[in-house]
Amino acid sequence: MTSDRLTLQGCSPTPLASYLKALGVLRLISSSANNVKGVAADPDVSGWWEGERFHLKSSLGHGDLLEFILQDYAPSPVIAPWNGRAGFLEGEGGTHSTREGAVLIRDVDQSACSRLRLMRSAVRQLKSNDDLVNLDRLRTEAKELGRKAEKLRGDERRTVKERQRLVDRKAKGIKSKLLPSLRSIIDDVHLEYVDSCFVISPEAGNAKAAPLLGAGGVDGSRDFGVRFAAALKKTFSFDTGRPLADSERGLRSALFKTPVRLDGLGSIGMFSPGGSGPNSTVGFEGLNALNHWDIILAMEGIVVFAGTLTRRWDSSGQGRASFPFSFEPTQAGSGVFSSVDPNRPRGEIWTPIWGKPARYAELHALFSEGRLTIGGRTARDGLDAARSVAKVGVSRGIKGFERFSFVQPGRQMPYQATPLGRIRTPRVGRRDLIADLEVGDWLQRARRASGDKNAPGNAKAAMHALENALFTMTDGNRSLEGVQKAIVQLGRFGAWLSNSPKGREVVPPPPLLSRSWLRRADDGSPEYRIAAALAGIGIAPSLVGEEVASAGPRAKNWGFPPMAAHFAPLTDGPGDSFELKTFFQGRRLRHRRIWAANNRPPTVVWSRGGLTRNMIAVLDRRMVETSIRGLEDKPLGSASSAQLSDVAAYLTGNFDDARCSELLAGMVWAKPVRLQARAPNSKSVPVTLPFAYAVLRPILSPNAALIQVCAIPQRTSIPIPPNLIGLLRSGGTSLDGREINRAVHSAFARARSSGLISSYDPIRSSGGAAALGSSRIGVGVRPDRLAAAMLIPISNFGLSSLLRRAYPGTIAGTNHSSEETPNAN
Repeated sequence: MTSDRLTLQGCSPTPLASYLKALGVLRLISSSANNVKGVAADPDVSGWWEGERFHLKSSLGHGDLLEFILQDYAPSPVIAPWNGRAGFLEGEGGTHSTREGAVLIRDVDQSACSRLRLMRSAVRQLKSNDDLVNLDRLRTEAKELGRKAEKLRGDERRTVKERQRLVDRKAKGIKSKLLPSLRSIIDDVHLEYVDSCFVISPEAGNAKAAPLLGAGGVDGSRDFGVRFAAALKKTFSFDTGRPLADSERGLRSALFKTPVRLDGLGSIGMFSPGGSGPNSTVGFEGLNALNHWDIILAMEGIVVFAGTLTRRWDSSGQGRASFPFSFEPTQAGSGVFSSVDPNRPRGEIWTPIWGKPARYAELHALFSEGRLTIGGRTARDGLDAARSVAKVGVSRGIKGFERFSFVQPGRQMPYQATPLGRIRTPRVGRRDLIADLEVGDWLQRARRASGDKNAPGNAKAAMHALENALFTMTDGNRSLEGVQKAIVQLGRFGAWLSNSPKGREVVPPPPLLSRSWLRRADDGSPEYRIAAALAGIGIAPSLVGEEVASAGPRAKNWGFPPMAAHFAPLTDGPGDSFELKTFFQGRRLRHRRIWAANNRPPTVVWSRGGLTRNMIAVLDRRMVETSIRGLEDKPLGSASSAQLSDVAAYLTGNFDDARCSELLAGMVWAKPVRLQARAPNSKSVPVTLPFAYAVLRPILSPNAALIQVCAIPQRTSIPIPPNLIGLLRSGGTSLDGREINRAVHSAFARARSSGLISSYDPIRSSGGAAALGSSRIGVGVRPDRLAAAMLIPISNFGLSSLLRRAYPGTIAGTNHSSEETPNAN
């Protein structure tokens, strides 16, 4: 036969049962062991995902596939004998038990059909295992002693109970070595299912259960092996091996989604949430129709997720249990979970979606490796996995991963494999910015602190929101949105640390984020650019592009403290510098700030007040720092700057103060960056920059900047008039302009004394008063916002524009601005 394409409409990426079904079909077709004829139905079959359905390229036609499964399929031994309901721990080998598991095991053992040979062989091997036989005997004895003790009193009762405890202790000892004992006797085909349930570590002396199969092939009272055997008995005769009357109709529905009336009722369990059970339909409880082939094929696909014991090549320590694409749970990235949800998920599994035909051997290799790595280590949780996918990009043709979390809706309810969405693989990998938060193990420390049962709700909410934002960052289509959200949430978490002495005992200050964070989050808005400019205060412009922490003497005595010190209690270390702790992480030299011993040093002035109020508070504090530290220049310089159009937007009120404040709180934990200048949007409304700002801003500019752009002597220093900010602050939100007018006259007087000449100065020029229009200069401008605007760093080009407007005689003729110059009224 020629290879043809078969579309399995009944196999989709979700729910998980449907995905497992696709793996099961591909595996069975290519398996010689699962064919009664001893040869694979099609050893060259390949499969792939397209249009949300699974497709096969096979020599088998539609009818051939049905014929193989109905007549020649030999079921795998999906048996977990260590579970109490599996049929092997019922007393006397289950020979008299009427429980479903024991009955099914007896039926398999007594069957004669060839298609049950794999299961029959496994059952007989298990029955001959001494440890399993002894465990069955001891459990039976313990139960009998317990029943006997219930009928006794006094010393006789205590004696029997003590004997029961001794028997239980012996049984636990045997159970601890049962899994290694079973692995030494069972066939390879059964070993696949055992390894899908547990990974056994000889060094650690224990076993780790796979999240995919609950507590070792059982979820609550549901034993998956028993459900599998029960489904087999509903599809074909255990005596003859022939399919039962309705078997073909059910198989057509399972594979090709052919409409059919199903007589069976029940559930496939956690692999298909909502299939049945309480509140699953109209009313308080209901049972859905059950296709037994869905259970059979899904369980045949589960063995692809067999676990293994892994160890790094350079490690001689204990191995680590590893299951394919299985991770520790994280409640971020889906919008499903709350930060206060008491029911923590059991784990996560990410099912790969590949878009090119692949044989089962190739998939087996993929799942055997089955690990995502990040930063040289295996991904631990869902966030790590998302970072790995985003960093590596397309690999082995995998288009993405369907993310499932094993969630328990209520304490008394079973777990459910809940789909959390598709994680799509980018064509080209991107730099992993989240690694910056792992410096000094900061992110893990912060997670542990916020996850503590005694942690306050605002800490839990902030970390939950931060993790959600970090997850969004891994999505290439939402990277800007994710980085901005992460910056905001980092600021909120930093605010909790700032106000929590206990939190600061276990979590250091956030590490310095790379400049790539601020570049990737740049949306060009005035709010963003002003926040970035303010965040760079205290860092010399010459240090942009260098490691600020290791810049040496040039970083000292330049505008300290940094802006972050106004948000959080940071150490003011020796040498008048805010101390940075230096350490090695791997082979890289790292730096981070450290907390101050004082819970609330005087530099911390940022509060819950509005943006304008806080900016004025920072400005006032930095003026105090000038005298306290004996600084030669005004501590208002910054490694970043805003454009004049951004300042105009702030002054005119066309500005979102809350958003800027939120961004700034997070940006102070990043290295400063010079954002690329942006041309005004042709559709934007022109903004007006008040003339009073052009007069006042040069007075509050660092002397070094003035010397660079002005035709004044190198040693010129322009002190800030002591009443300047006070005048503006006292004006509050008034729009009559009186305080602004007084501040402008004070600024002109101070500038004149320092050699900064203006033709608009009423004293210096006879026509100055008329040109200035002194009684109208501050009308319509809020004095408090004008005072706060003095803190916003601007570039030398912007400063040149202002000087040409207010002090035109001081600018060298060769110095021209590259920025737009807003109208100055």
